[in-house]
Amino acid sequence: MRGQKVKSGFQKNSHRSNWILFILLAACVVFPAFFILWQRVFSSEREQMKEDLNRLSQETYDSALISMHSAKSFREEDFAYYLALNTVITSHAVKNTKELSQYLDCILESGNDISLLYLCLDPALLWDSVGENDRKWQECLTKSLYSCIEAHPRISFNVLLPYPYIDYWRNLETEELDTLLTVYHTLVNELSAFPNVVTFFPGFEEWLMMVPGNYEENVFDINEDIGFTVFANTFCGDGRYEITPANEDTFWNALRDMIARENAAPTSYPDLSDWCLVLFGDSVLANYTGSTSIPGYISGLSGACVYNYAIGGTSAARRGEGNDLPDIFGRFVDENIIVAEGNNMFAPDGTVLEELKGKKLCFIFNYGINDYYSGVPVANPDDPNDIASYTGSLRSCIRALQIILPDARYIIMTPTHVQLFGQGTEPMSEKGSEFITYINAAEELSSEMNLYFLDHYRDFTVTEHNADYYLSDGTHPNERGRYAIAASLISFIEGTVP
Repeated sequence: MRGQKVKSGFQKNSHRSNWILFILLAACVVFPAFFILWQRVFSSEREQMKEDLNRLSQETYDSALISMHSAKSFREEDFAYYLALNTVITSHAVKNTKELSQYLDCILESGNDISLLYLCLDPALLWDSVGENDRKWQECLTKSLYSCIEAHPRISFNVLLPYPYIDYWRNLETEELDTLLTVYHTLVNELSAFPNVVTFFPGFEEWLMMVPGNYEENVFDINEDIGFTVFANTFCGDGRYEITPANEDTFWNALRDMIARENAAPTSYPDLSDWCLVLFGDSVLANYTGSTSIPGYISGLSGACVYNYAIGGTSAARRGEGNDLPDIFGRFVDENIIVAEGNNMFAPDGTVLEELKGKKLCFIFNYGINDYYSGVPVANPDDPNDIASYTGSLRSCIRALQIILPDARYIIMTPTHVQLFGQGTEPMSEKGSEFITYINAAEELSSEMNLYFLDHYRDFTVTEHNADYYLSDGTHPNERGRYAIAASLISFIEGTVP
């Protein structure tokens, strides 16, 4: 027994020694690798800071943008073109109040006549940088930021708060969320004490935060299209995202409601990766590009292949200008339909793409707004195929396409409500009709031709009472409207179109 105990103890010590040796060997490999990686990252950040500070001290400019996250989605030429500001956008994402102070001091000592400073501040990073300590928060922010704002009343400070992907918020525990929103609230209230500060917070919008394609490397880094959209809606916008102590509850409640809803039942969209969608229409589909366009949202949310042949200002009826649906349709057939293996095929730009083989093909027509605004006749009672009329042109073009591609699906999708000309109640010519007449005619045509019909006028989110919220100018959908239209179309195809 005694010998067995000694033997057992020896085995345990031997195993322990082996583990210690293994850990030491691993440490010899991992720690140097980690140190080298850390050095590279730190060195890269130091180089970025050095380049930034050199630019800020040597160049001539009247505004600058400093961010606590990547600012690569913002473009200096946009500030020049839309705001007439010669702006330096810094590359390094500042980590704390000390670095923020370095940048501000460099700008203010550069000798430039500064009119605007754009600060993309993250309250969470600021809170972490002071060790989550209330006293240090006040001391550091007063020293690095508030004293600077107060000392330069002629400089306007535009502060932009973060707008991360929804998963950032969903991954927070309830207590963490409460603490973080308290920190946001604190910063908003403290900044509001200065008359030369305007603070923006778009981080509660579904069209922004619910779309993975809007973000690139992480939950904070947005793509360039989103960067321009945020730039336009905040720094060039109408004040819709300006947050103050008087309205901040609305912003926080909207964010909390979204987080709660997503935690209870995360939003998911149908998988349309086996579909190829081809769009025809006017500026509603054509005037916006990137991930916040209707085609962009459709592709990003559903995985469908989307080809957009819409052109702004066009109508279904031919008006003699050479760029309406009949003209677009003629060019489309010539350039994109080929005969392969004895069958007609949709081949974008005449090229058969492997990625489209086996996908279900669907054509979507979204016309009516410019037909109404131009006062073209809804129909020609003497010629149902008259391409100078709204339904005649749709009937003629769709029927021709059905002959060429009989296995494809066809959807007529109506415009939403419009706010102009008495919300569409005023005919625009002696031959024209009220807007609703074009909507009704589209529905009747869909029934006649056995097409799928998606009514965005009567059966949709946008109504005559809330159009301001979804339309940017009484006609064109804003980001909210485009997101809603795309989501509606995706769900319609999944639920209605086999």
